[in-house]
Amino acid sequence: MTPRGPSTEGDGPPAAGTAADRTHRAGLAVTGGTVLTPQGMRAATVLVDDGRISAIVPPHTRVGAAETVDATGLHLVPGVIDLHVHFDVPGISLETDFHTGTRSAAAGGVTLVVEHPFSDPPTTTAERYRDKRRQAAAGAVVDFGLWGALTEPSLDEMEGQHALGAPGFKAFLPENDMGFPSATEADLLTGMTTAARLGARVLVHAEDRDALAAGEARLRADGRTDFAALLEARPPSTEIDAVRDVLRLARQTGCAVHLVHLSTPEAIDLVTAARAGGLDATCEVTAHHLLLNAADLPELGGFAVCAPPLRDRDHVEELWNRVRAGHVQAVVSDHCPYGRADKLAASEDVFGCPFGIQSVQEYVPLVIGEALRRGMELPEIVSLMTSGPAVLCGAADSKGALRPGMDADFALLDLDAPWVVRAESQQHAQERWSPYDGRACTVKVVRTMVRGRTVAVGGNIVAPKGSGRFLPLSGPAATRTTEGAACRN
Repeated sequence: MTPRGPSTEGDGPPAAGTAADRTHRAGLAVTGGTVLTPQGMRAATVLVDDGRISAIVPPHTRVGAAETVDATGLHLVPGVIDLHVHFDVPGISLETDFHTGTRSAAAGGVTLVVEHPFSDPPTTTAERYRDKRRQAAAGAVVDFGLWGALTEPSLDEMEGQHALGAPGFKAFLPENDMGFPSATEADLLTGMTTAARLGARVLVHAEDRDALAAGEARLRADGRTDFAALLEARPPSTEIDAVRDVLRLARQTGCAVHLVHLSTPEAIDLVTAARAGGLDATCEVTAHHLLLNAADLPELGGFAVCAPPLRDRDHVEELWNRVRAGHVQAVVSDHCPYGRADKLAASEDVFGCPFGIQSVQEYVPLVIGEALRRGMELPEIVSLMTSGPAVLCGAADSKGALRPGMDADFALLDLDAPWVVRAESQQHAQERWSPYDGRACTVKVVRTMVRGRTVAVGGNIVAPKGSGRFLPLSGPAATRTTEGAACRN
């Protein structure tokens, strides 16, 4: 479907004498679409004033609006919330990184990103957190939040980061290529105790550090640095064992815990059992663990190298079973861009290749399309990208659902618009590549709107640099609007 631009109409006829016939006035009306409301999908007109939804009315309601967006034939869903992005490329400045990353997000229907603390330097202090939110706001075109850090250098800084808006803290158990200090069990115990006191969530990249190091050393000693060696060095057990340990510490401290990018059904089952036992334990899966599998590695090479690695087809099918069963709370991109040359190095040494897949621009339509193909209903899969993530990051009072009073964040989807991923011509990334290059999809993001303003139409960005806002998600800073604007300064 050809994207429709905004059109302007007059105030309409004067209000009639009855409530049924009166004209509803608004700054913006989105008309003609099928709207995903908390009560389900229905034809409706969405009215917006001052960046928030003021009403959702039947489709033939008389409306007088300063601006009208025609969504005929489209599905209007809440703007997507991506809980897991890394914006450290191009690497020139945080302002440039966030401008590049959020442009990609906007083109893909994402209206709020929550970025992880792997900046240069790592966001391990309250001062760095404050600087990061200020610099990032100068470049962002969609709204954003920032996770805090749980590392040995940041343990005394967690309360300060929380007061500045961090809804939770990221702990990275294995060694990594981002210069982010890994967390020991002692660090986790201390950090989880602090997070529990603050009422914050701890996010954990759970892979057993010692097992990974031993596996890589053994394979290198055998001269193995091929793609199969990556899978052998990071088997499912490294994730499952680490998740079990994290849940044990969460029970001990009473801390809410979120397991990021789980790739094995057994690990998800551990989280599900912990939830059933009363622990505030949640988990997410990534698009690439749902859309790709280990058999794709030889063809895609470094562009599909990630941690945890891709799993076999049986694991992928079981992940989808957990998604359908409601055992996963969020689907994310784990967008992690690197240069093409860095990723191509995997052909020589897979362990020397940076781990990460850039996909924030493509993951929403690809995952929705695959979910629909597998028989899921649109509200089921969309909730894992909107209302579910909103709860996890503390944004549910303003983001993640379409109802009066919420921010007017929308993704307008065409569910019958065949297209093909062509990274070189479509992406807004600094270096344009995708493991999904050449993949066909039938779901297309036609328009993205943030707080009632169009930021992307047909993949083209129309929002000015710096129009996105930092969203404080916890602590004294987490007031609904005025602090969000003030934090841009």
